[in-house]
Amino acid sequence: MAKTRTQFYVVKRGDNLTKIARMHHVTLDEILEWNPQIENPDLIHPGDRIRVAPPREAGGEGGEYQSE
Repeated sequence: MAKTRTQFYVVKRGDNLTKIARMHHVTLDEILEWNPQIENPDLIHPGDRIRVAPPREAGGEGGEYQSE
């Protein structure tokens, strides 16, 4: 059975996209592809909600969480 992957992540203080990509075992390019709203990869803010997995073709959007 496949492991369920979280679809979204809420940015916290000290995060950057490279760190978030590594935490979710994806590339920075994938994060940017899935988040066209990110115009400047060096400018994200705590509370921003970003996609960390590819969009699902059908069904719900999955959960979101904030890491510690």
